[in-house]
Amino acid sequence: MITAWEGLVDRARVRSGQKVLVHGGAGGIGHVAIQIARARGAEVFATESTGKLETVERLGATPIDYTTTAVEEYVAQHTGGEGFDIAFDTVGGPVLDASFTAVRPYHGHVLSSPGWGTHSIAPLSFRGATYSGVFTLMPMLTGRGREHHGEIMREVTALAEAGALTPLLDPRRFTLATAAEALDAVEDGTADGKIVVDID
Repeated sequence: MITAWEGLVDRARVRSGQKVLVHGGAGGIGHVAIQIARARGAEVFATESTGKLETVERLGATPIDYTTTAVEEYVAQHTGGEGFDIAFDTVGGPVLDASFTAVRPYHGHVLSSPGWGTHSIAPLSFRGATYSGVFTLMPMLTGRGREHHGEIMREVTALAEAGALTPLLDPRRFTLATAAEALDAVEDGTADGKIVVDID
């Protein structure tokens, strides 16, 4: 919740009339990012694998199958070749590189929560666009900014209570004894939303 809000609201200032691209729209950060961007009036598009396209569509985003559609194709189809106002990478690696070429010139903003990989920022620089890395553990590690995280949680709670944000929870429940299976579900991509591990 905090990662999606910090990226979209605090860094990119998402607003009505913008086109937002979320990479990994059915994932833990992505599904929240879709809902926050929509709640703030943006038109949202989300990349996912074939089996998870229905999930992002149910959340209100236009689904894009990244396994069959090249970046240039979906930029042309959904933005007339202009690029998205905001591209939110929740995957890293080559997906972050794709984000650099998916945003519009001059005003485009790329966000990334993982940020890992070896990247050339030349495509982003050539567009005159901007980049923000989002690392929400910093307040927990340093103590700085914790109050703002509380503010974010209050805002997100208000969205949830208004019916504008619903967390996706995998229907399976795990215990400490089966925690390794929970980790496997996250790593192999079979988790459908957040995983719950009961510790009682």
